[in-house]
Amino acid sequence: MSDLKFYFPKNKRKNISRFCKILSTASFFPSNILTNEEIIKSNSLPFKSGIIEKTIGVKTRRVADDCYDDSEMLLKSAQKCLYKYRLMPDDLSRIIVNKYYGDNLLPMTASRLQGKLKSNTAMHAFDVDGGITSFLHSVDLISRYIDTGDEYILLSSGGIHRKLISKKDPRVAFLFGDASASLLFGKSEKQHILASYFYSNYEYSHLAFSVSPLSAIDGTDETVPFEELTYIHDTYKMGNWKEAEEFFKEATSVVSNNLLEESGLNMNDIDLVLVTENNKKIWELTLETLGVNEDKSISLLRDYGNTMSAMLPLLIDNGISTGKIVEGMNVMMVSHGEGISGGGIIYKV
Repeated sequence: MSDLKFYFPKNKRKNISRFCKILSTASFFPSNILTNEEIIKSNSLPFKSGIIEKTIGVKTRRVADDCYDDSEMLLKSAQKCLYKYRLMPDDLSRIIVNKYYGDNLLPMTASRLQGKLKSNTAMHAFDVDGGITSFLHSVDLISRYIDTGDEYILLSSGGIHRKLISKKDPRVAFLFGDASASLLFGKSEKQHILASYFYSNYEYSHLAFSVSPLSAIDGTDETVPFEELTYIHDTYKMGNWKEAEEFFKEATSVVSNNLLEESGLNMNDIDLVLVTENNKKIWELTLETLGVNEDKSISLLRDYGNTMSAMLPLLIDNGISTGKIVEGMNVMMVSHGEGISGGGIIYKV
């Protein structure tokens, strides 16, 4: 560990008495498969597919048809999720969406999803943005809503990503895929969210950010003239993640230590670790820092790419559907997101 010192807030115990649990999960992947070779060929890039797979960790990804918007992608997994639990859309009290850009700036994509679900009585539909970490932020928020009286909350994450990223910049062109995942939460007599911890560190905000027409394209404080912005199909900028390698290590340790302290567990009690797969190297670095073998985790990166906010819910749904996640297990979830904003949750199945 380097001598660099980063600030992490002191964890505070939650005073929650009405608990929540995951009642149902579902995923949706578009049918179109895009390979590394196809990206290289169509954009005349000087790379080899095998090298891309080895360094970034992605071989194929799914790409949404042009007829899809984000709410349509989210609708596919949301409907499956509700159907599996036999819950009607009108039984929902809230609908929360995590997405990248979304259908429009306004109204929120959750509002459009609510309309497509025909959920006329959900009292609140809203987006929680924040990139990769927004899913865990939302789960933490949901636990507080359930504590104060909500019955059923739908969380839908992911959507369309590839349309909005550069097709030539190798740091992003091969990384992202389109997908959505939805989780249904409801009240529980037993505690399932055993601990949560979050932090933000602006020092590395330039390493991964999304371009706005009101902000600089290069991550500085210098304003770029609107006519010079090429943000429509090149919105996501990524630097060299190795610049923050020591920070990722320390953040992983701090997050896991705080989660274990709050839950009263140790790493031997953790049955499975799910990590946002920003890329292959960050996933491996996180597991290595935690002292966890790869067989104690799940990876979808090779076949589906980085699906941003959908990564963790896709891993949860995959784990449940394949039997790798079963009742009674302690699952630690760790996220490294843009900002850098990160954190984790321990969930008892």
